[in-house]
Amino acid sequence: MTGLRGLSGLAADPLLADVFGGRRDGLLLLDYDGTLAPFRVEREKAAPYPGVVDMLRRLPSRGGGRFVVISGRMAGEVEGFLHPATPAEIWGCHGAQRLRPGGEPRTPDLKPHWAKALERAADMAAACVPPDALERKGVCLALHWRGMEASQREQLRRRIGPLWSRLAREAGLAAHPFDGGLELRPPDWDKGGAVRTLRRENPDAILVYLGDDRTDEDAFRALDASGLGVLVRVAPRPTAARYRITPPEELLRFLGLWAQGVTACGAGPGR
Repeated sequence: MTGLRGLSGLAADPLLADVFGGRRDGLLLLDYDGTLAPFRVEREKAAPYPGVVDMLRRLPSRGGGRFVVISGRMAGEVEGFLHPATPAEIWGCHGAQRLRPGGEPRTPDLKPHWAKALERAADMAAACVPPDALERKGVCLALHWRGMEASQREQLRRRIGPLWSRLAREAGLAAHPFDGGLELRPPDWDKGGAVRTLRRENPDAILVYLGDDRTDEDAFRALDASGLGVLVRVAPRPTAARYRITPPEELLRFLGLWAQGVTACGAGPGR
C-alpha cells in the first residue's frame, strides 16, 4: 500500500475511536527490534527506545487495552528487555514460542528432519561467517549481516542464500529474508500465524499491529477489516499496513494516546 497516512490519520481512525470510546476492546500487538527498540549490531544491547518501557507499564496486563509482543527473538530475551513492563504474552521466534507471565515458553517440537536440516545449514554458514553473525534459536536459524561492509553482505547473500534455499526446498523449510539478514525456519511459522491465533481467541477485539520489518508483512496481511496495521519506519516502503509512523517520537506519541485512551474508557484488569 502506498500513500500511507501518518499519526494524525491513525489517531482519527474510527476503529481506534471505538476502542477509546469503550465500545470495543483493543489488543495492541508490537514487534520488538526496529519497532520498540533501535537496531543494534550487538543484538544483546538492543534496549528499547527511552520512554517505551514507561509507556508500556501504563497499559493493563489483562483485559481490553493490553499489549502483546510478537518478535523474531526468543521470547525470554524480549521479556528481559521490557522488564518491568509486563506484556499479556510474548510470541517469540516469529510465533513459534508463546510465553505468558510467570510461565515457561511453549515451543512446538521440531520434526527430526527439520532439526537435522537446521544443523546442516548452521554448519554450512559457520565456515564462512563471523561467530556472532549466526544465531541459533532452537526452532530456527538466523544469519545477521547488519553492520557488515556492503561487499561482505553481498558475498554472504550470494554464497549462503542459494545453499539455504536449496536445503529449504529439500527439507520442507522456508528461507525468509529480513532487514539485516536471512532466516531459515519451518513453513507457516510466521507472525501472521500468531495474529490469526489471537484473532480466533479474541473475536470481538480490534487488533492493532505495529511493525517495521519485511517479516511483519505476514502480520499485516493476517489482519482482517477490524484490524489496523501500522508500519513503524522512517523511510516509506511498499507495505500491507494502513498507516506509517516514525520512531521514536511518533511511536511514543501513539503509545501515549493508546495508554490515555484505554485508561479513559476503563480498560484494565478483569475488563
